[in-house]
Amino acid sequence: MIFYDANLSYGLESNEDARPLRPCRTIGELRAALDRAGIAGGLVRTVAADLEGVVTGNRMLAHDLKTVQGLYGMYTLLPSVTHEIPAPRELPDVLRRDRMPVLRVNPRVHRYLPKAGVLADYLGIAEEAGIPVMFDLNCGIQLGEVWDIMERFPNLPAILGWNNVWPSDRNYGPFLAAFPRMKLELSNVMTDQGLEWLVKEFGAERFLFASRFPEMYMGGGMLMLRCAEISDEDKEKIAGGNFLSMIREVMGND
Repeated sequence: MIFYDANLSYGLESNEDARPLRPCRTIGELRAALDRAGIAGGLVRTVAADLEGVVTGNRMLAHDLKTVQGLYGMYTLLPSVTHEIPAPRELPDVLRRDRMPVLRVNPRVHRYLPKAGVLADYLGIAEEAGIPVMFDLNCGIQLGEVWDIMERFPNLPAILGWNNVWPSDRNYGPFLAAFPRMKLELSNVMTDQGLEWLVKEFGAERFLFASRFPEMYMGGGMLMLRCAEISDEDKEKIAGGNFLSMIREVMGND
């Protein structure tokens, strides 16, 4: 089984108390930790995008990705009206060039309204071009706001990042039912028989292995998937097959 982790980060928080116990200060440290765990690669954001600024963070991540193998970046969005990042029609080429095939948002940190209309031009391009957008509930957006955005862009290939370990099928289940191109990353899905129910209800293609490392531990999710009462084929899809298919939609076979 080949694992790819769909929610990784590196860099240091400015608040000492907010730092993970063993933070990955650099993308090289992150790559080394993945190698120790037996994870082939994954999807990463840099903390700098939320601390130093979006333009700086996107530039740093693009540079750092050139130094490692197997990792792909999350490109942080801002409203186009301020002209701080490439225009919507230019963005797909930038994402392919910089190995950053997934978009992300953090509207509260970056101080804009988390409304569909604010990012409509970028989200429209993403929906049209099949570019995934990470909606991580730990990153400045709330569940109801994600629903409002998805209602406006129902065919957006979104990734929902859940933010607590309590049984939450009544929350994320309706998203998976209503929006057929949405995937759920599994870093906080730890309910007994929860993964089995999700696969039975929605199909294994809708789920991505993820750990949130270094904020959380990689091994627990790997063990849960290895021991899940689902087929080996479905385990392979969730471990990394779905991730690679999603990345190739944007990057091709690069």
